[in-house]
Amino acid sequence: MARAAWLALTALVGCEDRPAPRFEAPLVSGVITLPLRETQRFDTLLSQQGLLAALQGVGQRHISVDSADAAGLIVVQLPHAHFEATILGLGAVAVEALIEGGYAVVLGSGFTSVFNPVLPLGLLQVAGEIKSEPTPHGYTRILGASAGELRVIARDEFHSGLFEAAIQVGPGIVQNGRLDILQRERNLPAYSRAAVATCDDRWLAVIAQAPMHLYDLGERLLHYLEARNLRCAEVVNLSGDREALLAILSADGNSIVYFGDPTLPKASVVAFAAAPPQPSQ
Repeated sequence: MARAAWLALTALVGCEDRPAPRFEAPLVSGVITLPLRETQRFDTLLSQQGLLAALQGVGQRHISVDSADAAGLIVVQLPHAHFEATILGLGAVAVEALIEGGYAVVLGSGFTSVFNPVLPLGLLQVAGEIKSEPTPHGYTRILGASAGELRVIARDEFHSGLFEAAIQVGPGIVQNGRLDILQRERNLPAYSRAAVATCDDRWLAVIAQAPMHLYDLGERLLHYLEARNLRCAEVVNLSGDREALLAILSADGNSIVYFGDPTLPKASVVAFAAAPPQPSQ
């Protein structure tokens, strides 16, 4: 019901010369007790420490959640040995992906039109099919998924057979252990952020709860990586502000902890599922 209503609404909004109403909605975070009630409200925002504590309490095996600093920058570590990654698109809803799709963590979103929040800007490839063509301007990276792995490449390196699924993202924040963004980025507006890092043995799902410049996010993440001896080839920016999303299903399947409304359809999200057990040698 909720998804159908939102899809209908966004289709109508996309035809009007005004921003979609959801871009004016408050940013939210909290905990859903499952099953999801039709009367569930999404109008509150947990404190930064409250959200961190809730995420640390989900009890998912092999998931580590901590804070990169006192400014509310949350980092979720997902080891390659225990998780597989993919990209979902065109109306992906976090609660459906977690409850029905079998995913443990959802991070989003890709970039969207301000007039239609489920219309992707730039490349979107899902299950091998190009849904939206790359744009030659703005977003300089491609985040691709194949066989459960994520990889970041430059926009100009992409071709249709390279990945099973892909989205256009950017700018790059960290590349090969160095800050990959100029200080003048601080002249742009600060937003709540979602970002993903590809590391030697894990992925990082990152959420900045408070508005933050990408330059500052990069500096804080570099300190975080150095302190934990993590080697991450790329950290790239996903969409921010009201499209920033992190949702994690609890280990017992009885609750979802979220930042960003997990019932709104997204143009695209990155989803992580538990990897199947490896056969014993």
